[in-house]
Amino acid sequence: MQKAKRKRILRFVYIIGTILIIALIGVFDQSFMGMFEAMGQLNLFWLWMGIVCLICFWISDSILLSHITSYIHTKIPSLLSLKLSIIGLYYGALTPFATGGQPMQVVYMKKEDITYGTATCIVTTKFIIYELSLCLFYIVAMFFRGAYFYTNYNQVFWFTTLGFIVNLSAVIFIIFVMVNRDFATRICKGFVGFLHRIKIIKRPEKVLKTLNTNIEEFHDSTDYIVKYKWQVAISVILSIINLAFLFAIPYFIYVAFGHSEKTIIDLITMQSFLYLAVSFVPMPGAAGASEGGFYLFFSAYFTKVPVFVAMLVWRFLSYYTILIVGSLLVVVDEVINLKKQKNDSTNTEKLQ
Repeated sequence: MQKAKRKRILRFVYIIGTILIIALIGVFDQSFMGMFEAMGQLNLFWLWMGIVCLICFWISDSILLSHITSYIHTKIPSLLSLKLSIIGLYYGALTPFATGGQPMQVVYMKKEDITYGTATCIVTTKFIIYELSLCLFYIVAMFFRGAYFYTNYNQVFWFTTLGFIVNLSAVIFIIFVMVNRDFATRICKGFVGFLHRIKIIKRPEKVLKTLNTNIEEFHDSTDYIVKYKWQVAISVILSIINLAFLFAIPYFIYVAFGHSEKTIIDLITMQSFLYLAVSFVPMPGAAGASEGGFYLFFSAYFTKVPVFVAMLVWRFLSYYTILIVGSLLVVVDEVINLKKQKNDSTNTEKLQ
């Protein structure tokens, strides 16, 4: 009970903290007075295009999950795949570093008679592909726009590079596991021991147990990645398309507010940089960093309306919408399961 109470308190503090951060940005930007006037300028067609982009992000995520599941386990229905994707995105949005999404997907897969081992392998493979796709997105963006952003948006460039290094470290670690699991285990043990000696980690045994579990999961996924090279290549392409839909949302908000100077490539690139820059922030949905980052990264783009207003629209579409849709889906799914259990129980009693 105390643990559940603590979680509720932390969630409440998180919500209040997020509201305060948004309010502070609004006060700093002096945008509250002109907010409703700016909202009145919105072109609803382009706003709807942003919503379509968001829906395409959810659907493409489910297609990616379905594709990975097809070569690791077996083909699953499209609606089930969509449900699993939204649940993953929902619980990921509620937890630091989006760590809650994958375990909950495993739990829901088990309800569909997919074993824990297979489900864990599916979500781990998806995570590996996601990290690889994110790094590829950065490399391509830097190739085409790196010099421009270094010259014109120097702070953005270095924040993004730091985020890239964090994600690249995850990819390098996964490669270590693929090549030599024992070597990766020894590196982790030494690193955790060092952090324990300088008083950063208090319970090294618990951390090592979690790391060893992750190493085993990555190693198990390696067999499928090696065996199904071409299918994995297709998964990477699907993952890049999936990220592109998410990163394109600010462009449609940009156009909806009457801007036309920048291209969709510029906005996708900037959003990918923002995504990387806040990816290592240990808050649900990278709260605070996402809002502040949008203000910093896009302030030079939104000139016809306060960037604070654009940030509110973007944050609602990209983050709060999944919280609303995901919570409704979880509740509806729970009600359906309870009714099903009740009907099964009634039928069993009749048979007896």
